[in-house]
Formats: sequence, structure tokens, C-alpha cells
Amino acid sequence: MYAIQFVDLSLIGYANAIKVLPPEQSRSPETLNAMLSSHGSSFTHDFWITILDARGKAVATSTDLAVAGTDYSDRDYFQAHKNGVIQGLFIGGPGLGRVSGQKLFFLSRRIESANGEFLGVIVAPLDATRFATVFENSRIAQDVSIALVHKNGRVIARAPNFDTAFNFDLSKTILFESLAKSPSGSYRTVSKIDKLPRIFSYRSMDKLPLVVAVGSSDLDAVWFSGPAFMVGVPGLALLLVLMVVSGHFALRSYAKVEEREARYRQLYVSSRDTEEKLSASEQRLRLIADNLPIVITYVDRDERYTFTNQRFEQAFDLLPGTALGLDVAQVIGRNAYALSEPYLRKALAGEIVSFERPLTTRAGERWDAITYVPDVGADGQVRGLIVMAENITERRAGEESMKLAALMYENSSEGMMVTDFDGLILSVNPAFSRISGYSEEEVKGHWAYELTSGRQDYEFFHKMRHAIIHTGQWEGEVWHQNKHGEHYLVSLRFNAVFDKHGVAYRRVALFSDITKKKANEELIWKQANFDALTGLPNRRMFQERLRQEMRKSDRAHLPMALVFIDLDGFKEVNDTLGHDTGDILLKDVARRLLQSVRSTDTVARLGGDEFTVILGELRDPADVLRIAQDILKASATPFQLGNEVVHISASIGITLYPDDAHDAETLVKNADQAMYAAKQQGRDRFNYFAPFMQEASRARVALANELRDALCGDQLRVLFQPIVELDSGRIRKAEALVRWQHPTRGLLGPADFITIAEHTGAIVGIGDWVFRQAARHAKRMQQLHDPDFQVAVNNSAWQFREGGSNFGEWLDFLDEIQLHPRSVIIEVKESLLLEANHEVGRKLQALHEAEIQLSLDDFGTGYCSVAFLKRYNLDFLKIDPAFFTNLADGADGGAICAAMVGLAHKMGIQIIAEGLETAANMRTLRDAGCDFGQGYLFSRPLSGEELASLMGSVDKSMDIHRTACE
Repeated sequence: MYAIQFVDLSLIGYANAIKVLPPEQSRSPETLNAMLSSHGSSFTHDFWITILDARGKAVATSTDLAVAGTDYSDRDYFQAHKNGVIQGLFIGGPGLGRVSGQKLFFLSRRIESANGEFLGVIVAPLDATRFATVFENSRIAQDVSIALVHKNGRVIARAPNFDTAFNFDLSKTILFESLAKSPSGSYRTVSKIDKLPRIFSYRSMDKLPLVVAVGSSDLDAVWFSGPAFMVGVPGLALLLVLMVVSGHFALRSYAKVEEREARYRQLYVSSRDTEEKLSASEQRLRLIADNLPIVITYVDRDERYTFTNQRFEQAFDLLPGTALGLDVAQVIGRNAYALSEPYLRKALAGEIVSFERPLTTRAGERWDAITYVPDVGADGQVRGLIVMAENITERRAGEESMKLAALMYENSSEGMMVTDFDGLILSVNPAFSRISGYSEEEVKGHWAYELTSGRQDYEFFHKMRHAIIHTGQWEGEVWHQNKHGEHYLVSLRFNAVFDKHGVAYRRVALFSDITKKKANEELIWKQANFDALTGLPNRRMFQERLRQEMRKSDRAHLPMALVFIDLDGFKEVNDTLGHDTGDILLKDVARRLLQSVRSTDTVARLGGDEFTVILGELRDPADVLRIAQDILKASATPFQLGNEVVHISASIGITLYPDDAHDAETLVKNADQAMYAAKQQGRDRFNYFAPFMQEASRARVALANELRDALCGDQLRVLFQPIVELDSGRIRKAEALVRWQHPTRGLLGPADFITIAEHTGAIVGIGDWVFRQAARHAKRMQQLHDPDFQVAVNNSAWQFREGGSNFGEWLDFLDEIQLHPRSVIIEVKESLLLEANHEVGRKLQALHEAEIQLSLDDFGTGYCSVAFLKRYNLDFLKIDPAFFTNLADGADGGAICAAMVGLAHKMGIQIIAEGLETAANMRTLRDAGCDFGQGYLFSRPLSGEELASLMGSVDKSMDIHRTACE
């Protein structure tokens, strides 16, 4: 398995190296042979490497065999790679070498260019004889057989009977029948090769088309294939290796100490010989001692100096001879003496002692390597010590620096790689291995460029090498490929290391994996600048593009147009078909908008159903008109959303730069106002901005500002329109209607200010005020006229949203004035029910549980289904006038009304017909079973006092026939 992995790593390395070569070199036999020969020493005689071109002809090899030009196009591995059957490693079946004649099996990989073009195959023939030899040496008994079988059924190697077994077909044997059931197991059979009965155990190799089968004449075969044998043998081998390595390390460490002691011992012996030979010449001895590069002194048994050389006197800044007679502690200081004393005791006892010690002198702190050599007399007694001290301050500093550098190298989170001048890898740190997946042993001796993925072209690496050679450094981002074939982006920095002559001889590379960082940065940038749903630029990117186009327009002296698009009918689609369908519609709209504009234009989504188009550098003003018409046409074309066909349209506002404005903010406002005007004119059209639109916009803003003061200024009024019980003619209810008594514009209806109140948020305060006024009036009517009198209060959808009206406070107010919640009816629109979000449902349920009744306004004009009526526990349905106007003229008008009323009554819901103006409609509805009626047929909206007076004058009932005639 490991042999196959090693060979495969070689194939991967060369395949990647060829991939990044320039096209002409990747097909050059000379280049390919040079590449293989540069690593020839790394190949064992167990395998070699041959490169085949795209036709199957051998063009290069790492062996001396004359294979060049030999045709291997019929080999199974070549056909597999050429036809794209396999993308990774391919292990072919056994066969005889076409040139070598050896018994071989083949490992191969596809060779591609940087753009994926098939260049050929790189193949490594493995000597099957070597496997057979290993098997032979592994047999623990003569009756044991070991075989390596390819999954095509052919035997690759076997012991015994290798020559007979090689390429023998076992595909029809019980081995392959067993393999079909399980990747490992045992069986009993007679061998097809040597005809001997055996018990066989087999195991399929993970992710490789190879099977190992072991046979024995007894049950030892089962034990042989078991996990204990498989683990025990390698474990024993590993233990032996560790013992050898540990012993080798200990011997080397001891040898270093012995070497240093031997060096000083030799120096001592040499000094003694010199003293004996030159005893007659004191001057010559002094000359030698004074010129040695180390401190030499002699200390007697009383630890006093009797001899010192010049190095000693220089180290301690002493005059010649002044140290003689002084004890050691006086000269070197108490601290140094305390460190030296244990070693002095040992040396005076007869041991040669070596140690290292710091020393403080007038020149500063230094480190000395000290050796004490006992001077033993003829009587065997130690007469004194020869002391040798070598200044190792610089060496220790260098060692410390090297330790720190090694510590940083080993523990850095950045990958580090050292190469020679040409780029051959010499060393890598652990972080390199963590990032790339390659161990140091796997990459040492390989070229650094083999790590690259091939994404960058030859020109890129040529510039990199040029920069490194001429400047000594390079920094940038490079795509690498890890051991598993995955590509990753690294931030890479190369620096050259120079020798004492200023010549670069090493390259140091530092890199870190920035793939995730780059992806996150790109994702964050995209999320910040592009709409997540449609992929279009969002508001932020739109503002940047708009200012950019304005600057381009100024430079080119050409106009620019801003188009503001709002979809007509999108809300209805969203409400009826759901938000998921609405999202699909927005995506389709974005796609159609992109198809309707020029490639240089910018389409953006500002939010919701609002889009913009920036038309830059308009050489032909007619382009604006054409694009606007294309957008209208694209928007009006039906959308197929799953099983639904949806029809919408667009309202478009257009403004021009620099004609209409000189800044981006004003341009957007102008386009928005023009779009608003298009909606007011009937939708599905476009409108150019005109100055009068600014006036209308200012008027709306002014009205919104004045509305904030309306509540405080007591300018709001509540009118009540009676609701009559059709059977009895009694006024049983009234609808509260808000009016604004504007100080200058007079009495304004809801249509003039409610929309503005909703957009500004003032609707919440207005709604709360109207509720309290209506509740007080209901209390009064109950006290004066009818204890069951009810008041209906209209509520905006905004009041039900988060941050809207606090219905809990409403209930507290009703409790405060002692009015039962059933006295109040809350009227809502169909659009509120269609929102169907959690907040709306929760508030409607809370009102129902508090016994406040609910009424659905304008029923019959929208998309509300019967399911909504049941879900929200409605008490009343208000039929819109459009539903029953002129209903009596039709033959089946009464039947339709009766059907609607009957359905509502079966669900426990009462019907109110609003907007009644004719007696004929009233009679039709009454005959159909309608419960209540409301409209100018009975009364216009009245003040609270007028309603009280009306109810008192008719004694709580009205002749509706007479009223209808009047």
C-alpha cells in the first residue's frame, strides 16, 4: 500500500509539473527527459517512470531502456485515461514489459495542459518479482501461499509458484464469488495453480483494485489474516526501529561530550608535554600560553592562582602578575564562585570537569565554557588544577538565536519553505504540512512550482521569478494544490538569503491559506452591495453606480437618465399566492428588466417591488423612450409562476441629468415623483419628471407635518353613520368616521389624509383617539337609548403590525368607562387578513378572546376566501355597494343575495349592506335575509349630538319605507 502511495505521489508531482509548463515544453521530449533525469536517483529499481504522448507513443523515461517511440496505445491504462474513464490513479493489470520483458503491473495518471487538454499518460511499471520476493520471505510455513490479485482476475504476484501464477486468471473462482459478497472473508478450496487444498483468507485493499489472498492447509491461515497478526508484526518492527534510532541518538549525544572533553584532555596532555620539553625555557611556555585563544590559569589546592595568561588578565582587566596569590572568589566574584564551587570540589577530588558559567566583568556579562583538569602528582594526589576558559558568549547568543528561530519556524501559523537558489525544496515547517497535506519527507528534493495548481499561467510565474532574481523578493497570491487535489489560495512572500559575498543562495517562502478569508470577503462585499433575492445591485451599490455615471456624463458631456420602476399589482400577488411566489415573480421581473436595457446600463433593486435603471451616456435621447416602452411591454407580458399565470404592470418615472438635477439625491426624488404621477394617471405607463411634481410632493410633505399637530390642536372630528336593522327599522349600531377640520382647507375626508397618516406612522395615534371617542359615545347611547347599542371603528392594517396600536390599553379603557367589549366592533379590510402573518393573527385572536366583535369591510371585492372567514372568527360581513348596485334588475339578483346571506348565517356571521341609496336595493337585500343596512338611504354621517337627537326623535326606530321614499 505504501509503495503504491509513494509511486502515486511521484506521478502526481510530475503530472502537475508538466501541467504548468509552457505548451511547447510540455510536448518536448528533451524537456520531459531532463525533468525525469533530474530525479533519477530517487527512483528505485522496483519501478521507473515513462511518459506517453497523446497517441500512446513513449517520449521520455527515467530508465536506460530504449522505450522511445514504442507504441503503448493498446494498454488498458492508456485507453482508460484517453477516454476519460478514470480521472485519478489507474492501476492496470499484470503484463510483460514490451521492451524490458519483465513481469510488471502498471500505475498511471492522466497528463493535462492548464486548460484541460489531454497531453498523454505518465505510467510507472512496478516489478512484480519484488512483490513475489517479499511474499516468499513472509511465508511462515511451506504450505502457506500469499498472492496479490488484480480485480480483473489476474494474478500479479504469488509465492510460491510465481512464474506459473503470474497473469493467471482467477476471475471464475470462488475468490471472486466471495468478493461479490464481502470485501474480506475466508473460504476452503483447491488451488487452481498448484492443485493443493487450502483454507484461504482474502481482503480487498481500500480504494484500490487489488486483493490480497493468504492460504494455508490449516486454520493458521485465518489467524494469519486476522488483526492481531496485521498489527503485531508492524508494531514489533516499529519497536525495533525506535530502539535502533534511540540508541543511535544516545551514542551521538555522548560522542559530542566525549569529543569536547577529549579536545581539552588533548590540550592538557599537549601542555604537559610542552612543559616537560620546554621546562628550561619559561619564556617559550609563556609565549604559548599568552597566545592561545582561551584563558589558561593554574589554581593550587588552596584555590589561589599561581599562573595566569594574558587572556585571563585582559578578561578581568588586571595588570600582569597581579592575580598571582589571589584566591578564585576574589577574582571572579562571589556569584560566579558560587556556581563554580561544586565543580571545583569534584576537580580537586580528581575528576576532569566541564561546565558553562556566566561571569560579570567590567566589560559586561559574558559566558565561559570552563574545564578543570586535575594536576596529579607522582603520589597520586591532586596538586592543583589547570583551568581553561573559552569565551562562548557569541556562540551562546547564536545558539539562542537559532533556538528562537527554530521555535518560530516550528510553531509559526504561517507555512514556511526553504529552497535553494533554483527553487528545489530543502526544508518545510509543520504549518506547511498542515496547510498542504504534504510531510517534509514528501516534498524535500522537489521543485517548489510542483505545489501550484496550474491556475496561473507561465507568464505569471515568469514575472515572479524575474522579481525574485532581480529584487530578492516577491509578494502576492498564488493558487496551490494540496495533497488531496484540492485547490487553495495562499498569500505568498518570497525573500532571498544572501551569503557573506552578497550572492543569493537560499529562498525563504512564507505563506498562509487565505481561501476562506477571500471567500468571506467576497461574500460580505456581495451581501453589502447586491440584492440577495435577484442578484441585482442593491441601494448601496445603486448610489455608487449613480454617482459614477454622473461623473462619466460630466466628462463625456452627454446626458444620463434615471428610471424609477414600481410594479403595479405586486402586493395582490404577494398576498394571494404567498411570499414565495412573490419572490419568484421579482426574480422574473429582474431578468426581464436586464433583457430590456443595454449591456452598459445598471439595473438595481431598491427594495420591495421598486427597481431603478441608470441609462448612462445617452447619445440618442430616443433610447430612453425605447427602453421605457420595452420595460412596460416586458412587465405587462403574463408571468408563468408554476401553475399560476400572473398579470402585473409597471409605473415608470424618468428624470434626466443634468437637466432636472445636479445631485444624486434630487435625481432619485425626481424619478420617484414622476413614477408617482404615472400611478396617479392610471398605471402601466411612464412619465417624465416636470417641476410641478415637486410642488405636489411638497404639498404632501406639508400636509404630513400639519397632521402631526392635528391631534394636539383638537382638529380631528368623529362623525357617526347609523346602521339600521332592516327587519325592525331600529338604529342598532353606528360606524365611527374620522374627519379633519383643517384650519385653512376646511373639513377633509379620510381619503385626503389617512394614506399620509399610515406612511408617517401618525395612524396609530389617530386610531387610538378615534377608538376612545367612539367608545365614549357608545356608552352614552346605551345610557340614553339602547343598552345593546354598538359602535363600529375602522382600523388600518398598520395598527395591527408590530409597533401598532396597543389593544391591551383599549381594553383597559373600556374597563375604565365600564363599557362591555361587545359594544365595540372593529372593522378591517380584506388585505389585512391576506397578510396572514403571526403578529396580525395574534392580535385578531386577542380581540376575539376579549369579546370585541370583528367586521370584514368591502366583502366581495377582493380575494378573501371562506377559509379566512372561519379562521378569524368574524361576526359581521359588510357587503360593498359595488356588489349589489342594480342587483334587483337581474332575474337572479335575489337568489345571489340569498345564497351569500345563507352562507354567512350558517357560519354565524351577520350581514351589513353599506352604501345603500335606493329602496329597491334595500328591499332586495331585506328579502334575501340581510341583517343590517347603512347608507344615505337612511342618514348621512352625523355628529354625536345629531345621532342622539335622531334616535330620540324616532323613538329608537325608523319607518324605513318612508325614509326610503324621502
